[in-house]
Amino acid sequence: MELSLKKTGLLLMAFALTGCVTQTYENDKTTPVIKNESSNNEIAMTRISLGLGYLKMGNTTQAKLNLEKAKRFAPNLVQVYTAFAHYYDVVGEPELATQAFDKALTLNAKDADTLNNYGVFLCKQEKYDKAEKQFLKAIAVPAYLLVAKSYENLALCQLKANNFDKAEHYLDKSIQHSPTSASSLLQMMRLQYAKANYEDAQVYLKRYEKSTRRFSSQALALAYKIYEKQNNQRIAKNYGAMLVKMFPNSFEARQYLLNELDVIEADELAKLYQSTQQTTVSTNKRVVKLSPSSSGQVEKSKPQQKATVTNVKPTQTLKPEEPRAHHIVKAGETLFSISRTYNIQMKAIERWNSISRTGTIKVGDIIYLAAPSSEINEQ
Repeated sequence: MELSLKKTGLLLMAFALTGCVTQTYENDKTTPVIKNESSNNEIAMTRISLGLGYLKMGNTTQAKLNLEKAKRFAPNLVQVYTAFAHYYDVVGEPELATQAFDKALTLNAKDADTLNNYGVFLCKQEKYDKAEKQFLKAIAVPAYLLVAKSYENLALCQLKANNFDKAEHYLDKSIQHSPTSASSLLQMMRLQYAKANYEDAQVYLKRYEKSTRRFSSQALALAYKIYEKQNNQRIAKNYGAMLVKMFPNSFEARQYLLNELDVIEADELAKLYQSTQQTTVSTNKRVVKLSPSSSGQVEKSKPQQKATVTNVKPTQTLKPEEPRAHHIVKAGETLFSISRTYNIQMKAIERWNSISRTGTIKVGDIIYLAAPSSEINEQ
């Protein structure tokens, strides 16, 4: 999440740095002292704004230079260290980012913006419990105005942690605080679809449509799927037609024309939800394991881990093949995102890699992007 800081133009910065000055005197009434009328905090805020602007453009050197100058003008300003935390997060220094957030909170433990941003950072680091605590601290600040947004952040973080019930609870809280928030309504629509609550998803779709005039290709694709799952083909096709008309060059429109949106991002979330439900059931079972050394002993099963994809079949002898185009899975990637990147149907990727729809992939897996030679020869 980007920090929300006041934007200040270069002209204003120049005025702040070279503006009018006032001459005063020390206690002896004879030693003149020159003071700038602009406060050090105002100058620091200008430097922060400039530094974050450079950071957004990718000029990290100038970004840090301006943040250091801001720190020199106002070493006890909370926003200085919150900005430094964002800088360190962007350049991949999570430990320094953590130190900067902690410093900011030692200066003001109830700065809601800092608490919210700290929560976002911790969620990115997959420290979900700590992130939740920071979000809730921000929400508890009486003067904080962005409560709905922090609840939405909490929900998205819980989704990342595969905690669907908590995510729904926090999205509901977000909508209570801001009933017309298009982003929260869209996330709730997506979550209800993933949980196969299609009628509830339809209710939130109607509320979403009333709350915004800016539809996205993802929202229209989801609307299509909600009605398609309820076998209402007429309304589903209306949304499909809107998708193609409004976003003809979008990935979703191409997939609609190609396979009528066989799989969308929310389907990946649905598959993840189903896997968590299966894991919850399996961890409550007891498994009997027999071995030569300890026959008859009962051992509780460990929590079921996600299935990993194995492309080699031990009982099958394969002839050497020519090297095939492939992709190595990175953190956060799914089969859906990979298929979207290479514009390849998910069904083809699943077939080429012997992956079932219920299977999962992990970081480092090799995903083939072309058919094996045996399949090509058969064709």
